[in-house]
Amino acid sequence: MARYLAVLLAAITVGSAGCARMGEGGTPPIPEAVLDIYVRMAGPVRDNFYYYVAFDTDNDMGADFPVPVAAGPYWGNGWGTGSITYFLEYHNGQYNLFSANLNVTLREATGGFRSAGGTVQGHDTGVLRLTVANVQLGQATVTGGGAIIAVTNDASQNAGTITLETDAAGKTVAGSVHFTPAADGSRPLTAAEQAQLDALNAGGVQLAADSLDELGITLTISPTGPWAGVQTITIQPAVAQVDWTFTAASTGAVSNGTGTLNCNSTTPTANPPIPGLEVGCGDMSVGDTATVVLQISEAATLIGQPFDYTVPADSSVLRASIDLNDLGGHQVSNLSINFITTTELIFDPTVVDPNQHVYDGLGPLGNDAILVYDPWEFRAISNSDAFVKEQANDTTLEGPATEDEKKAVDIVDWSITTRRLR
Repeated sequence: MARYLAVLLAAITVGSAGCARMGEGGTPPIPEAVLDIYVRMAGPVRDNFYYYVAFDTDNDMGADFPVPVAAGPYWGNGWGTGSITYFLEYHNGQYNLFSANLNVTLREATGGFRSAGGTVQGHDTGVLRLTVANVQLGQATVTGGGAIIAVTNDASQNAGTITLETDAAGKTVAGSVHFTPAADGSRPLTAAEQAQLDALNAGGVQLAADSLDELGITLTISPTGPWAGVQTITIQPAVAQVDWTFTAASTGAVSNGTGTLNCNSTTPTANPPIPGLEVGCGDMSVGDTATVVLQISEAATLIGQPFDYTVPADSSVLRASIDLNDLGGHQVSNLSINFITTTELIFDPTVVDPNQHVYDGLGPLGNDAILVYDPWEFRAISNSDAFVKEQANDTTLEGPATEDEKKAVDIVDWSITTRRLR
């Protein structure tokens, strides 16, 4: 079970040395406060390997947090999952700070589920499962004068309008029958639907209750007339209610609820399963299912270099200082941190055995984290203060690599300090 190693409690000031991000005129801008990072491996850092400090700044007091990706098929960015809002990367001799983005992927779908995307609010990764519980058909109405006095939507999920004209005998006028799709909530007509409209459009067809049954519409025809006139049938969009279950990648915690999706649309309703999620749907049926995977995207947004840093050269130590304003500023009241290292980034979905992967993180399985209360206070903590101390030779290092390669990503010591500069 994942857990928190420690909470920042002791207040001290620690300096850092090395290169610094330059401001205008060649002088470094002085942040209000910084987060000092120190992490030591069992062996020298290798520039071709990947070293990350992952941050969760969503102020949820550790309900979720960053963890390594242990195995496929859902690799995301190839190294980290859980809840990650920002991360510092050291690779190829460079430190870079990034803002993380979520990748939304539709993995399995039945029935009317077509696609998944959007910009999901939050940064919680995991697996979302959707099941259609019921479908609310859109209301059908008729306007204008003519043979039709009422319409009923029995099965149509295709929003739009049907226009037609009837003569004094209640028969269709040639060339007058058309379907116009709605701007949202519509789809192309099926062959059977189009054939029925074409037959009516030929003219001379006596309207009856089942004249639009292929389109899911029942007509009520005036028994006495007058029957001549032009009329428009309007079909409103259909909405599917879905039950959803979300399994968080960081903790395995399961949450569930209900939401709604617009049929024949990608436009979110006011109550989507997850805010920001855009699920593309066709005609929906009760029991249709979809599996949507949310992972940290490989395409992160570059913020820039940290305020200060030290290139390890031949040492086993990484040091950097990050401007707290680059991590969300004063809106961040608490944050979670994990160190994650790996010999390579893996994206192959067939790699599903953790023993095929050489990586490390905080704790014996890499799935622990540090919870920092109020990062704007002077605080510091180190591995020696932790409830579970980071040690060498974690089981996550059993993959295909030499002993020296394993030592290069084996985290054995760390410290974190928050301090004000002005």
